Amino acid sequence: METHINLRDVRAFCAVIDQGSITAASKTLGETKGSVSRRIARLESLLGIALIQRVGGRAQATQEGLSYRKRATEALEILDTAQAELSDKDIIPQGHLRITAAQGLANNLHLGGCLGRFMRAYPKVSLEVIMTGDQLSFREEQIDFAFRLAAGQLPDSGHKAILLTSVSLGFAASPEYLKEQGIPQHPGELAQHRLLLPRVFGDGLTVNMQPCSKPQQAQSFELTGHMLCQDTRFLAEAALSGAGITLMPPKVQEPHITAGNLVRVLGDWESAQQGNLYLVYPARPLSPKAEVFKEFVRAEFRDQQW
Repeated sequence: METHINLRDVRAFCAVIDQGSITAASKTLGETKGSVSRRIARLESLLGIALIQRVGGRAQATQEGLSYRKRATEALEILDTAQAELSDKDIIPQGHLRITAAQGLANNLHLGGCLGRFMRAYPKVSLEVIMTGDQLSFREEQIDFAFRLAAGQLPDSGHKAILLTSVSLGFAASPEYLKEQGIPQHPGELAQHRLLLPRVFGDGLTVNMQPCSKPQQAQSFELTGHMLCQDTRFLAEAALSGAGITLMPPKVQEPHITAGNLVRVLGDWESAQQGNLYLVYPARPLSPKAEVFKEFVRAEFRDQQW
């Protein structure tokens, strides 16, 4: 009785899903339809689950089959890479990657441009980008990479993480708001103002600030937002309308401050507050497509200051 998985059976299964039928897969593999059918049946019997179902004349993966196909594809890619390296052949990364990031975070840090440049460099790798404020499960949602922002170190999750950049933050408001409500001279006065805060560190925010003239005297201030949003560009628009004082990266502030539409607040204080942007991924061997993605993103953010 067969007790070990045959890699040719696994490749046949992946080919059927990719091609949409056993007939098309058999042509790609150079085998008969009967041979491919027997490979699928043998693999399903060994795993004890149904991998393929027929829907409208096409062969589609079951839910269990989808999950198995992703892991099987990754394993085959790693094996193919090892074989190619031994044969001293060029490896062309290809396949599909699922990536997640909060929408506001993606907009603020121009991730669209970064990922677009990656696709130009590696045209055989396709990307699916999932925008959500939730931290999706790498296993259950079949996520390959996640961009995550944290105040300081990421909590230990068993995953691997690369620190891409640190994002500093500063306060700003419109001239109209400051004329109506007054200009705070001390961070303790922020509690008397309407605050527009990024919701990336939770519902509230503790900021550490120190006087520029006395950098060793940092103080902590608890802030409560009148408006919370993950997208600091959205908060910038609200601040431009006179809604309140916002906290955002200098790169988001600068064009509005240069144009005179926003005014930097608490300029005599330095913010010790910053967020660390991480690229997080599962602790397992990386396929060629995942390896080049990791290194490409690392290079994109190298030496960037936010």
